[in-house]
Amino acid sequence: MLALALGAALLPAVPARAQKMPSIGPSQGLRPGNLAFDFTGKDLDGHPYHLKDLRGQVVQVVFWATWCVPCVEEIPAMRQVYAKYRDRGLVVLGVVVPADQTKTGVREFATQHKMDYPIVWDGADAIVNRYRIDAIPQIFLIGRDGVIRYAGGELPEGYDSILESALAQDVPPRAAAR
Repeated sequence: MLALALGAALLPAVPARAQKMPSIGPSQGLRPGNLAFDFTGKDLDGHPYHLKDLRGQVVQVVFWATWCVPCVEEIPAMRQVYAKYRDRGLVVLGVVVPADQTKTGVREFATQHKMDYPIVWDGADAIVNRYRIDAIPQIFLIGRDGVIRYAGGELPEGYDSILESALAQDVPPRAAAR
C-alpha cells in the first residue's frame, strides 16, 4: 500500500493522453468478415477478371459445374439476382469447376441456360484450390471493400437483404485501394 501511494506521488501531474491504436483491417479467409482471397481468371471469351480490380463493386462468386444438379437448379435464381442488381453495382462471376468439362461444353450449356453473367474458366483449378472448394455450388458475396458478406452452398432465405446491405455500403478510399 505504501509503495502504491509513493508511486502515485511520484507521477507527474500531467494528464495522461491516450494513444490511438493503429487500424488493422480484416484478415484474408473464406468466412464472412474475412477479406476475400484475390484471384485472376478469364471468361470463356478470354476476358480477364481480377477480383481486386472489382473493388468498389459487390461481387457474387459462384463455383459451379454443368453436371452438378443443385448448381443447375440454382441458375434461374442466379440470373434473377444478376438482372435485379447489376445496374446497382453487382457483378456475378460463375467460376467453373473444370472436372469432366470442356470450355466448348460449358459455353453451349451457358448459352442454353441463358447465363448472361460472366463464366470464368478455371482450367488449372487455381481459383478452386485457393477457395478450398470441396462441394458445389459454393457462393461468396463480397462487399465493395473486398470483405466476404456471405459464404455458403446456396442462396439463403433473406439473401436479398444481405445483398441490399452490401450494395448500400460506401467504400472508404483506403479500403478500395488495398
